Amino acid sequence: MKNLLPFFFLAFPLLAQVTLGPVRGVGKEPKDPINLSRLSASGPDAALFKQTLENDLKRSGYFVMDPNAMTSVAGSAASATVSWAGKSFAWKNTMDARRGAHELADQIVQRVKGKRGMASARVLCVKRNGPNDSELYVCDADGGNLTQLTFDNKAVVGPKWDTDSKHLFLTSYVNGGPAVYRMPAEPRAEKQVVANYKGLNTGAAPSPDGKSIALILSLFGNPDLFLLARGTGQYTRLTKTPNASEASPVWSPDGKQILYVSDASGAPHIYVYDIATKQSRRLTTSGSENVNPSWDRVTGRICYATKRDGKYQIAVLDSLNAAQPKILTSGSDHTDPSWAPDGRHIVCTRADTPQTSSLWMLDTGGDNAVRLFTQPGKWAAPACSHR
Repeated sequence: MKNLLPFFFLAFPLLAQVTLGPVRGVGKEPKDPINLSRLSASGPDAALFKQTLENDLKRSGYFVMDPNAMTSVAGSAASATVSWAGKSFAWKNTMDARRGAHELADQIVQRVKGKRGMASARVLCVKRNGPNDSELYVCDADGGNLTQLTFDNKAVVGPKWDTDSKHLFLTSYVNGGPAVYRMPAEPRAEKQVVANYKGLNTGAAPSPDGKSIALILSLFGNPDLFLLARGTGQYTRLTKTPNASEASPVWSPDGKQILYVSDASGAPHIYVYDIATKQSRRLTTSGSENVNPSWDRVTGRICYATKRDGKYQIAVLDSLNAAQPKILTSGSDHTDPSWAPDGRHIVCTRADTPQTSSLWMLDTGGDNAVRLFTQPGKWAAPACSHR
């Protein structure tokens, strides 16, 4: 049995200027010109608002700046009007400059392009300071507002957002062994114990309806996939895989299936568990190892880290029945993929040196990958909120 624990641990910079090349094997989508020349940038807040909005619209992948474009944004950081193709909408800001710009960017993407945006999303991540010392952070989808949430000097593993995108689940060693906690996404917030059974407690992922939590427990020996009922705390064992370990559960958008990692075949691969039939089947066949699955709620696509020629790269399956994945990255190890709420972008970890790693936003529409922030360290386990 191969030890899957390493995969639990794999588990003002408005727009960083360091970029990778275009995503492999994907053509760039055409972009709409948009005009921000009539949007005021007078004063620090207004300048921050305008620059953030411009960066968000560029990063969405749908727009390019053009001072002569018919599609335009006019007004100020407090009140703006967006006009395009004989249509328009008025917008009032009730937030600070950055958050307001993120919200307006998403509304422009939704109304003008009919697509979901991701500028308002937030990203959980872990900074590893030592073998048994890591802390939890959160930042905006553009890498700004990086904020430390935990100050425990203990290992933190695999954060995941709760369904409200305001609370989160994490595995922490703050009280000794690995236990699952839930806490608000706020600095030094109180942690509530979710699972603290004998042995391993990790990988908590809430179901789309919020009624259940999929997680990994080693109650009966090997780490298996369990369901925990919210409210009652009653658990149900889903897998009983002899001589193997399970890890990294994620739910399908409709809550009828769960992806997880198992080394039942001798190496880590991704399996899918059907809630109705109570049956599992192996999903991935290519690649020597496949870990860190993420299931997109918009398109139903699945991304994960696949080991090819000794390096992990980010792969995407268009559906459960897709014959082969599309490989998006190359070069250094890329792990921990997490879909952004727009169904187009993926946040992941890239290894820079043996001692450092950074977080990047990939664009499956073909634009260059962008580094979230430039603060040095060993950053890992990004998890993008659902909204």
